[in-house]
Amino acid sequence: MKEKKEYQLELVMHAEGGNLRKRLIIDDPEKYELMSKDQKRAYIEKMRREQQRMTDPRGPFVMGKNEPIRNLEGSDLTVADRRYFMMLVLYAGFNGEPLKKDGVALTNEMISKLWNLDTVKTMKRLSKFARIGLLEKVKSPHDGRIVNYVLNELYFQKGKAATKPKEKFVKLFQNKLSDVINEVEKINELKNRHRKTKTSIHNVIGLLHCVMPYFHFETYYLVSNPDESIIQPGETVLDALERNPKALKHLSKSRIGRILGYQNANRSTIDAYMDILQKAGAVMVLKTKNKTRYLIHPDLMFRLDHDGTDKYTRHIRAMFEQHEN
Repeated sequence: MKEKKEYQLELVMHAEGGNLRKRLIIDDPEKYELMSKDQKRAYIEKMRREQQRMTDPRGPFVMGKNEPIRNLEGSDLTVADRRYFMMLVLYAGFNGEPLKKDGVALTNEMISKLWNLDTVKTMKRLSKFARIGLLEKVKSPHDGRIVNYVLNELYFQKGKAATKPKEKFVKLFQNKLSDVINEVEKINELKNRHRKTKTSIHNVIGLLHCVMPYFHFETYYLVSNPDESIIQPGETVLDALERNPKALKHLSKSRIGRILGYQNANRSTIDAYMDILQKAGAVMVLKTKNKTRYLIHPDLMFRLDHDGTDKYTRHIRAMFEQHEN
């Protein structure tokens, strides 16, 4: 049963100047009046964030927690594992609900079909995810013999506000992730069209999970200082990049290889991965003077508290669009 909304936001025309502004309408004014000033402020902020989430043109997203995801480095989680996990992220529901497709909670058999793996391999990988803690097993409310799965909120959550004030998140937009996965599939089919021995490039999707904690919150580059602001008061992002071009500590191919779990990373492998992700519209690879920089599409990952219609984000989005089709 859906929760009753205690508020709504609407756009109204301001009397002076004809400017649009937002107005919060409280459906339970008595409850609101009993709140302290701090509680009211927090309540309004919570409502504003939820309304923004509901109206974001990029669609629904899950929030990946940077530090726990970064702590997975060095575990026995492979790039291939991460690829299969990212496929499940597409089916994440709100507020800890089981993974669902078309309103139906995913079962082992359904996941086996989604992954195009046999039952034994599917069960082995799901057990690994449960052991590591990426997924939690829950019994189906309709049949206790059937197992469903939910995202462990230690790593990902959807629909809930941050539980720790200083916890760092990356919004991972499910629509764009789905588009990228589909594009990788098309690239793979084209690559194998005339080959007798088929190859698979699908594991490149796992790279996106690996690098989420390195997504810089203001510029969208992959860097080793993703939480450091480069902007001074009164500056735009472009102003800051022009003032201090070395503010960002960009990830090298070797560092990315280590993040992926390769002890002796082959740079050509990283080049191949990034080339595929660039063709799929997830990454932009920028090369100048033997230096390579990686920019993530802001409709795939985002960290700021707005809907991505600011000037800098529109600029980056337009850069990606220049390479489409």
